[in-house]
Amino acid sequence: MKRAHRSTELIVGLVRMLRAELRGRWRQARRAVMVLLSVHGLSPAQIAELLECDASTVRRWIGRFSHHGVAGLADRPRSGRPRIGGPRLLARITALLEQAGPWTVPKLWQYLGRPKLSPPTLYRRLRIVAIWRRPELVARGDPDRWRVVAGIAARLRE
Repeated sequence: MKRAHRSTELIVGLVRMLRAELRGRWRQARRAVMVLLSVHGLSPAQIAELLECDASTVRRWIGRFSHHGVAGLADRPRSGRPRIGGPRLLARITALLEQAGPWTVPKLWQYLGRPKLSPPTLYRRLRIVAIWRRPELVARGDPDRWRVVAGIAARLRE
């Protein structure tokens, strides 16, 4: 496969854009790494060996980048049923988690107005916007209970 030759300024700009993409979703980051390694002279076979994937996969993403730029590294729309719980639900979950309180999946489901989601689906959506940490169990008679609960609430707001 031919490598696209570009001017130094263009390569520097592309490297900056691709490095910014590394902060995005991990799938796009992996694809950006493939392109960056290609720009630095590695062959698709070498990149495939480094990233533990097939060389044809590397060639596909380099080709899509050559034709479409950074936008070519994104996932294309897939067929099938649309996702349940889109960006609005994620925004509502984020807003709820900013409020203090020990949140559980059933409690979130109730506060969200009982959306038509199964608990596992709600949990998956929750994992997109929050890191779930099991709170420490604290005995009700513990004199430091409120300090521990405040610490848990602070961690949930991180």
